[in-house]
Amino acid sequence: MLSLEQCSQKKFLVFGLGISGNATLSQLKKNKAIVECWDDSPQLRRKIQKKYKVNKNWFTSDYDFIVISPGVNIYLHSKKLFFLKNKSKIITDLDLFLSSIEGQKVVMVTGTNGKSTMCKLIYDLLKDSKKKVYIGGNYGNPVLNLPYKNKAAIFVLELSSYQLDYSSRLHSDVSILLNVSPDHIERHKNFNNYISAKLKIFNGLSKEGAGFLDLSTDVQSKIFNLFKSQKYSKNSIQLIKKKINFKLKTNSISPNLRGAHYKNFLYIALKISKLFKISNKSYLRTIKNFKGLPHRQEIVKIKNNLTFINDSKATNFSSTLVALKNYKNIHWILGGLPKAKDKINISTFKRDILKTYIIGKSTKLFLKQIKNTLKCSINFSIKNALLSALNEAKKYPTLKQVILLSPAAASFDQYKNFEHRGTDFINLVKRYS
Repeated sequence: MLSLEQCSQKKFLVFGLGISGNATLSQLKKNKAIVECWDDSPQLRRKIQKKYKVNKNWFTSDYDFIVISPGVNIYLHSKKLFFLKNKSKIITDLDLFLSSIEGQKVVMVTGTNGKSTMCKLIYDLLKDSKKKVYIGGNYGNPVLNLPYKNKAAIFVLELSSYQLDYSSRLHSDVSILLNVSPDHIERHKNFNNYISAKLKIFNGLSKEGAGFLDLSTDVQSKIFNLFKSQKYSKNSIQLIKKKINFKLKTNSISPNLRGAHYKNFLYIALKISKLFKISNKSYLRTIKNFKGLPHRQEIVKIKNNLTFINDSKATNFSSTLVALKNYKNIHWILGGLPKAKDKINISTFKRDILKTYIIGKSTKLFLKQIKNTLKCSINFSIKNALLSALNEAKKYPTLKQVILLSPAAASFDQYKNFEHRGTDFINLVKRYS
């Protein structure tokens, strides 16, 4: 695979001009590559056209390499024949990054839910122990913005199924696959393909490295069976089942890491602390002081007996399920753009939910799944849902209650992204409560 230093005078097409595409363009330019670019968004093209060559006829041109953004679905693109013809030339920014480092440690994390929290926990653990650690990938900072020439660096990378699917260079010292539940089926076509993309994280695990495969959500053994069928170095991959023998006192854990969902996270973090020779004292200090990430069961406000929680990052039901397990007397705000084949099943938690408030443009779909189980209302907007929940909560003045935004759906029907949705909720809570 090509390193950045070997890109000089090679001709590249960078397809996709988001933050990772911009970082790729910058690094290729520094390394004297011949670069052209394109994005289907006219707005993104206009932003970059003064600095880089935007080729409107890219699909008729010839390139040595095509660096594709993970968000681009080449199989449904209007120019898919170009991509299929040149599939052997397609690489990712991750391929370039991993081919350019020499000897640095790499920790990779993927999964359906919780991968950002797991990355942040590992990052904090290493940073608190004075390691030169950097975090990036799907986490927010593109890999090609990381200091890949720093020989002492440890890189913690969050990887999506899209990134893994397109990448062929996946060398790592630690590979972690957290819980897997149906997601992005519109892209991967079926659950097995989605699992296979996630399992690619073990492809480049070094013989001396450590892998962790969380099977706690593997109800029908689909993940395990697909894992067994692959040729991995299975001796270095630990299978984490539901009943893991690992106990910590509740008061020794940050509130942001409490709940059954985080038990495996804490166990994996402990194992990683051993790998990097971090003391138990330092490990315990990190998990006690851990600060949660925004929009992930984020406590916005506590007023009298009412707690407001922003869990906008919950874009599928398996993620929302984690929040529903953690609280009682819930006013649940849900809805948005549903994920393909995602189903809501709250029979186990119906006693903990006082009422639901459905938002977004797919209200009928969500209402159909919960109307026979829960008391619910259709509110369309978060503002209306919050005001309705506040009025409902007044009926129980002495009862400790939670108003929970945990949509179990994507946000794109009403918002730019889940951050935009969560920020709107926070501002409304501050205004009306």
